[in-house]
Amino acid sequence: MSKLIINADDFGLHSAINEGIIVGHTKGAITSTSILAGGAAFNEAVDMAKEYPKLGIGIHIALVGGIAPVSDPSEIPSLVTKEGVFVDNYVEFMKRIYSGSINYDEVRTEITKQVSKIMESGVNVTHIDGHQHMHVLPSILPIVLEQAMRYKIKAIRVPNEKITFLNGVHNPVRIMGKCGLSTVAAQALPNIRDKGIYFTQYFWGMINGGALGETELLSILKQVSSLSGAHEIMTHPGISDEILRKQYNWGYHWQDELSAMTSDNIRRYISQHNIELINYGDLL
Repeated sequence: MSKLIINADDFGLHSAINEGIIVGHTKGAITSTSILAGGAAFNEAVDMAKEYPKLGIGIHIALVGGIAPVSDPSEIPSLVTKEGVFVDNYVEFMKRIYSGSINYDEVRTEITKQVSKIMESGVNVTHIDGHQHMHVLPSILPIVLEQAMRYKIKAIRVPNEKITFLNGVHNPVRIMGKCGLSTVAAQALPNIRDKGIYFTQYFWGMINGGALGETELLSILKQVSSLSGAHEIMTHPGISDEILRKQYNWGYHWQDELSAMTSDNIRRYISQHNIELINYGDLL
């Protein structure tokens, strides 16, 4: 039998995302979300999380995405732009790593503050993961695992999506990025196992990140139903592309993802194939 976590990322980033996640949870298949400590709508997300106790809550470590840090930018100059926010994407972050310009004491300071802020908010944390999956990088993972052990967080996302699973995507840049991150995630497994931290056997949604419509989701669900074990599907729902695209240039299709998550066809498929919907807390 297959068990499935459907996790909505970026809780706390914007009210239009917060609302989309709650709609996807109450009227659809979303079972879990990941909250951003530096998100502009963080306090709203915390209040919502406490209203819906069946919604699993993960810590979404952010080091990229143009998001504001929790630390004062002057404390972490190697991690921020001149505007005082994180660099836009993992490519820019990797450039800083390879040039030797990242100060890992600053990384530890920022990650510690993000985790502490979320833990002190009183939400029931089920797992930890990362924005654009930066949490599995070899130089970042030990710091993330330190915090998981400190706060007894028992589960982590391992975004090792099958290399051969392209799900209709033909963009070579996206494919290369997905393959690279999946490989790095697979290499992180020994360190994660050594700490006794749980993870799903399968992860889906990276190749379709920001464009996980109903067709793509059904294709993933066919994989889920055919592979016994625990799975995670990552999604990015929101209630308004128009509002969100004014602020984020990621090219995401938030409304399409929400529509997929609340689709009758999707819920029917899950039910007919005896896929059990869970959150990360149920892995323990």
